[in-house]
This record gives sequence, C-alpha cells and structure tokens, in this order.
Amino acid sequence: MRVAVALVAVLALAGCGAGKTVTTTVTSTTTVTVTQESVNPAPGVQNTSYYGQIVSISPAVGKYVLVLRPMFYLVGVTANTVFAKQQGTQCAPLSCPGVEDDRLVVPAGGQELTFVLPTKTTGTVLDPKMHTLTISAAQLSALVGGAKTPKLVEPLDSGVWLAVNVDHVTSFAQQFQP
Repeated sequence: MRVAVALVAVLALAGCGAGKTVTTTVTSTTTVTVTQESVNPAPGVQNTSYYGQIVSISPAVGKYVLVLRPMFYLVGVTANTVFAKQQGTQCAPLSCPGVEDDRLVVPAGGQELTFVLPTKTTGTVLDPKMHTLTISAAQLSALVGGAKTPKLVEPLDSGVWLAVNVDHVTSFAQQFQP
C-alpha cells in the first residue's frame, strides 16, 4: 500500500508540472526608411514660372511652339525701388514710396523665350465677370491668333503666367492688370 500511495503522490506532483505556463517575449526591430520631398525644393529649371506677353503660338507635330516676351512682375519693395530709380528719385530701399496698385511690370531684357506647349496643356483666362475659365492649348492658340471667344475681361496683352518644366509649359494663367 505504501507503494501505491507513493505512486499516486509522484503522479500528482508530475501532473503539476505538466500544466505549467511558459511565457516567451520576443522583441523585433523593423527599420522603415521614408523619403520625403523637401518642402522647399532647390530652385532650378524644373517647375519654374515665367511671366510675359505671348508673342505667338505656332502648331507643330502633336504640340505647339509658344514664344513669350518675358517681363518682370514686381511687387512690394522690389517694385518701389525700381520705380524710384526710373523716376530718378533717391530713397532708401525700405522707404521708397509705393507704386500704384503695388505692382510694376518691366521688360526682362530683349530676348524672346521659346517653349513647347503640349496639346493636352490647360490653363485659365478671365471672363468679363472675372470668373476663371479653363481653356485648352488649342483655345489659347486661337485667342493669340485673334479669336473672339471665349470673351475675356481684357486682352492677353495684360500678360500670362507660364508654369514650365524645363522647356514644356505645364499650365498657364492670364494675369489681370487693373
């Protein structure tokens, strides 16, 4: 009987170990590399803006060739100091009198600039009620060539802004001159 009691005790104690919970902690490290574009990318030939008057738009195979007479659209202190010099007025740059409408447009040299205007390019012009209208490159070409529609608040001679990537116009916008 002693053997039976001892056997039961051994089996009972062995059973206690069988229900034992084992917890294993595994630590895993993952490295993630995220590339972010600079908030202020370095200036360069990509994504540049030009302002001026469109001299001509000529059709080419699958695109247009746009010629621009570049101009500087100056505002603030820059406009004030240039205007003062044009008038022969001497003033410290930060104390020059303001120009009318806080803007001054001056020629940016005598060299015309030539750009590729893809046929899929769109841009905006202003209607007589000052609403923005989106038009195609073909419509812009027609307006430069003398088309009367869509009716504009003022002629495109007021100037246009071109967004350009290297030499391709990516969009355009008419500039209103009050």
